[in-house]
Amino acid sequence: MNDLIKPENEPKLEPHPLTYRKQYISNRKMILFKKSKFSSLIEACKNPENCLELKLLSYDQNLKYQGEIFSKFVNLKVLEIQADTSIYYLNDFELPNEIASLKKLKKISVLNCPIQVFPEWITNIKSLEFLMLRGTDLASIPDSIFQLTKLKTLRIENCPLYKLPSTLYQLQNLKILGLTDTKLTNLDWNLFPSNLKEINFSGTGIYNIEDLINLKNKMKKPGYFHKTGY
Repeated sequence: MNDLIKPENEPKLEPHPLTYRKQYISNRKMILFKKSKFSSLIEACKNPENCLELKLLSYDQNLKYQGEIFSKFVNLKVLEIQADTSIYYLNDFELPNEIASLKKLKKISVLNCPIQVFPEWITNIKSLEFLMLRGTDLASIPDSIFQLTKLKTLRIENCPLYKLPSTLYQLQNLKILGLTDTKLTNLDWNLFPSNLKEINFSGTGIYNIEDLINLKNKMKKPGYFHKTGY
Protein backbone atom coordinates (compact mmCIF):
# COMPACT_ATOMS: atom_id res chain seq x y z
CA MET A 1 0.00 0.00 0.00
CA ASN A 2 1.39 3.37 -1.06
CA ASP A 3 1.98 6.02 1.60
CA LEU A 4 -0.05 9.17 1.21
CA ILE A 5 2.26 12.09 0.33
CA LYS A 6 1.24 15.50 1.73
CA PRO A 7 2.24 18.73 0.01
CA GLU A 8 5.02 20.58 1.82
CA ASN A 9 3.09 23.85 1.96
CA GLU A 10 -0.16 22.37 3.14
CA PRO A 11 -1.60 24.70 5.84
CA LYS A 12 -1.81 23.30 9.37
CA LEU A 13 -5.26 22.97 10.86
CA GLU A 14 -5.65 25.02 14.03
CA PRO A 15 -7.90 23.69 16.82
CA HIS A 16 -11.33 25.26 16.97
CA PRO A 17 -11.66 27.97 19.70
CA LEU A 18 -14.23 25.78 21.45
CA THR A 19 -11.58 23.11 21.82
CA TYR A 20 -9.36 25.53 23.71
CA ARG A 21 -12.27 26.54 25.98
CA LYS A 22 -13.21 22.94 26.77
CA GLN A 23 -9.61 22.17 27.66
CA TYR A 24 -9.42 25.27 29.90
CA ILE A 25 -12.63 24.28 31.72
CA SER A 26 -11.34 20.74 32.14
CA ASN A 27 -8.04 21.96 33.62
CA ARG A 28 -9.89 24.41 35.84
CA LYS A 29 -12.08 21.65 37.23
CA MET A 30 -9.03 19.55 37.99
CA ILE A 31 -7.55 22.44 40.00
CA LEU A 32 -10.81 23.10 41.87
CA PHE A 33 -11.30 19.47 42.84
CA LYS A 34 -7.77 18.77 44.02
CA LYS A 35 -7.80 17.42 47.56
CA SER A 36 -6.74 20.13 49.99
CA LYS A 37 -7.79 18.70 53.38
CA PHE A 38 -5.79 15.87 54.93
CA SER A 39 -5.90 13.83 58.13
CA SER A 40 -2.67 11.91 57.55
CA LEU A 41 0.92 13.10 57.21
CA ILE A 42 1.63 10.29 54.76
CA GLU A 43 -1.23 11.29 52.46
CA ALA A 44 -0.47 15.01 52.74
CA CYS A 45 3.16 14.39 51.75
CA LYS A 46 2.10 12.99 48.38
CA ASN A 47 0.98 16.47 47.30
CA PRO A 48 2.33 18.84 49.97
CA GLU A 49 1.68 22.03 48.01
CA ASN A 50 -2.03 21.16 47.80
CA CYS A 51 -2.37 20.78 51.56
CA LEU A 52 -4.38 23.69 52.97
CA GLU A 53 -5.77 21.97 56.06
CA LEU A 54 -4.09 19.27 58.13
CA LYS A 55 -5.97 17.65 61.00
CA LEU A 56 -4.10 14.98 62.93
CA LEU A 57 -6.47 13.30 65.37
CA SER A 58 -5.38 10.76 68.00
CA TYR A 59 -1.80 11.24 66.85
CA ASP A 60 0.56 8.88 68.68
CA GLN A 61 4.08 9.96 67.66
CA ASN A 62 6.54 12.63 68.74
CA LEU A 63 6.21 15.36 66.13
CA LYS A 64 9.62 16.87 66.81
CA TYR A 65 11.08 14.40 64.30
CA GLN A 66 8.69 15.48 61.51
CA GLY A 67 10.06 18.98 60.91
CA GLU A 68 11.24 18.32 57.34
CA ILE A 69 7.80 17.05 56.41
CA PHE A 70 5.98 20.07 57.85
CA SER A 71 8.27 22.49 56.01
CA LYS A 72 6.85 21.19 52.70
CA PHE A 73 3.31 22.40 53.44
CA VAL A 74 4.00 25.89 52.09
CA ASN A 75 0.31 26.67 51.51
CA LEU A 76 -1.00 25.32 54.81
CA LYS A 77 -3.63 27.54 56.44
CA VAL A 78 -5.10 25.33 59.17
CA LEU A 79 -3.20 22.97 61.49
CA GLU A 80 -5.04 20.94 64.13
CA ILE A 81 -3.33 18.33 66.30
CA GLN A 82 -5.01 16.17 68.91
CA ALA A 83 -2.70 13.76 70.69
CA ASP A 84 -3.51 10.20 71.62
CA THR A 85 -3.39 9.55 75.36
CA SER A 86 -0.56 7.07 74.81
CA ILE A 87 1.97 9.90 74.31
CA TYR A 88 0.77 12.24 77.02
CA TYR A 89 3.55 11.24 79.40
CA LEU A 90 6.42 11.76 76.96
CA ASN A 91 8.99 14.07 78.55
CA ASP A 92 10.59 15.15 75.27
CA PHE A 93 7.51 15.87 73.15
CA GLU A 94 7.87 18.93 70.91
CA LEU A 95 6.17 20.55 67.98
CA PRO A 96 8.64 20.98 65.09
CA ASN A 97 9.89 24.56 64.82
CA GLU A 98 9.84 24.23 61.03
CA ILE A 99 6.15 25.09 61.31
CA ALA A 100 7.27 28.70 61.80
CA SER A 101 8.32 28.81 58.13
CA LEU A 102 4.71 28.41 56.95
CA LYS A 103 3.84 31.97 55.98
CA LYS A 104 0.15 31.34 55.16
CA LEU A 105 -0.81 29.63 58.40
CA LYS A 106 -3.85 31.23 60.03
CA LYS A 107 -4.95 28.68 62.60
CA ILE A 108 -3.09 26.41 65.04
CA SER A 109 -5.06 24.19 67.39
CA VAL A 110 -3.19 21.79 69.69
CA LEU A 111 -5.07 19.55 72.11
CA ASN A 112 -3.73 17.23 74.82
CA CYS A 113 -0.10 17.37 73.75
CA PRO A 114 2.50 17.13 76.57
CA ILE A 115 4.10 20.50 75.79
CA GLN A 116 6.00 21.82 78.80
CA VAL A 117 7.33 25.09 77.35
CA PHE A 118 5.49 27.48 75.06
CA PRO A 119 6.99 27.07 71.54
CA GLU A 120 8.28 30.62 71.14
CA TRP A 121 8.79 30.16 67.40
CA ILE A 122 5.00 30.39 67.10
CA THR A 123 5.32 34.13 67.66
CA ASN A 124 7.16 34.36 64.32
CA ILE A 125 4.08 33.27 62.36
CA LYS A 126 2.82 36.76 61.52
CA SER A 127 -0.21 35.47 59.58
CA LEU A 128 -1.66 33.64 62.61
CA GLU A 129 -5.22 34.62 63.59
CA PHE A 130 -6.25 31.72 65.85
CA LEU A 131 -4.12 29.95 68.45
CA MET A 132 -5.33 27.30 70.88
CA LEU A 133 -3.07 25.27 73.16
CA ARG A 134 -5.32 23.20 75.41
CA GLY A 135 -4.52 20.31 77.74
CA THR A 136 -0.78 21.00 77.91
CA ASP A 137 1.74 21.55 80.74
CA LEU A 138 2.30 25.23 79.96
CA ALA A 139 2.85 27.50 82.96
CA SER A 140 3.55 30.76 81.13
CA ILE A 141 3.29 32.61 77.83
CA PRO A 142 6.35 34.47 76.49
CA ASP A 143 6.31 38.25 76.18
CA SER A 144 7.06 37.83 72.47
CA ILE A 145 3.37 36.94 71.99
CA PHE A 146 2.82 40.63 71.11
CA GLN A 147 4.39 39.91 67.71
CA LEU A 148 1.22 38.10 66.61
CA THR A 149 -0.40 41.33 65.50
CA LYS A 150 -3.17 39.59 63.49
CA LEU A 151 -4.22 37.29 66.30
CA LYS A 152 -7.99 37.40 66.93
CA THR A 153 -8.47 34.36 69.17
CA LEU A 154 -6.10 33.12 71.87
CA ARG A 155 -7.01 30.10 74.01
CA ILE A 156 -4.51 28.80 76.54
CA GLU A 157 -6.63 26.40 78.57
CA ASN A 158 -6.62 23.39 80.86
CA CYS A 159 -3.01 23.89 81.90
CA PRO A 160 -1.02 25.15 84.95
CA LEU A 161 -0.74 28.68 83.53
CA TYR A 162 -0.11 30.97 86.49
CA LYS A 163 0.76 34.31 84.89
CA LEU A 164 0.05 36.35 81.78
CA PRO A 165 2.67 38.02 79.58
CA SER A 166 3.27 41.69 80.30
CA THR A 167 2.81 42.44 76.58
CA LEU A 168 -0.66 40.89 76.25
CA TYR A 169 -2.30 44.33 76.11
CA GLN A 170 -0.48 45.03 72.83
CA LEU A 171 -2.59 42.47 70.94
CA GLN A 172 -5.08 45.07 69.76
CA ASN A 173 -6.75 42.76 67.23
CA LEU A 174 -7.48 40.14 69.88
CA LYS A 175 -11.24 39.65 70.34
CA ILE A 176 -11.56 36.31 72.17
CA LEU A 177 -9.39 35.19 75.08
CA GLY A 178 -9.85 31.75 76.65
CA LEU A 179 -8.15 31.07 80.00
CA THR A 180 -10.35 28.29 81.41
CA ASP A 181 -9.01 25.77 83.91
CA THR A 182 -5.74 27.54 84.66
CA LYS A 183 -4.02 28.68 87.87
CA LEU A 184 -4.18 32.41 87.21
CA THR A 185 -4.61 34.65 90.22
CA ASN A 186 -3.50 38.06 88.93
CA LEU A 187 -6.10 39.69 86.70
CA ASP A 188 -4.68 43.18 86.54
CA TRP A 189 -6.94 44.87 84.01
CA ASN A 190 -3.96 46.78 82.58
CA LEU A 191 -2.66 43.52 81.12
CA PHE A 192 -5.65 42.98 78.83
CA PRO A 193 -6.21 44.45 75.35
CA SER A 194 -8.90 47.13 75.22
CA ASN A 195 -10.71 45.62 72.20
CA LEU A 196 -11.54 42.26 73.78
CA LYS A 197 -15.12 41.10 73.27
CA GLU A 198 -15.03 37.83 75.19
CA ILE A 199 -13.00 36.37 78.05
CA ASN A 200 -13.57 32.97 79.61
CA PHE A 201 -12.16 32.25 83.08
CA SER A 202 -14.30 29.21 83.90
CA GLY A 203 -12.61 26.90 86.39
CA THR A 204 -9.71 29.29 86.88
CA GLY A 205 -8.02 30.14 90.21
CA ILE A 206 -8.99 32.54 92.96
CA TYR A 207 -8.39 36.25 92.50
CA ASN A 208 -9.51 39.64 93.70
CA ILE A 209 -13.16 40.36 92.86
CA GLU A 210 -12.24 44.02 92.35
CA ASP A 211 -9.90 43.00 89.51
CA LEU A 212 -12.82 41.24 87.83
CA ILE A 213 -15.01 44.31 88.12
CA ASN A 214 -12.32 46.59 86.70
CA LEU A 215 -11.72 44.21 83.84
CA LYS A 216 -15.41 43.95 83.06
CA ASN A 217 -15.72 47.73 82.98
CA LYS A 218 -12.79 47.97 80.61
CA MET A 219 -14.34 45.70 78.03
CA LYS A 220 -16.53 47.30 75.39
CA LYS A 221 -19.13 44.52 75.60
CA PRO A 222 -19.28 43.37 79.20
CA GLY A 223 -22.22 41.10 78.34
CA TYR A 224 -19.73 38.71 76.78
CA PHE A 225 -17.78 38.40 80.01
CA HIS A 226 -17.73 34.77 81.19
CA LYS A 227 -16.74 33.64 84.65
CA THR A 228 -18.40 30.73 86.42
CA GLY A 229 -19.96 31.89 89.65
CA TYR A 230 -19.63 35.59 88.86
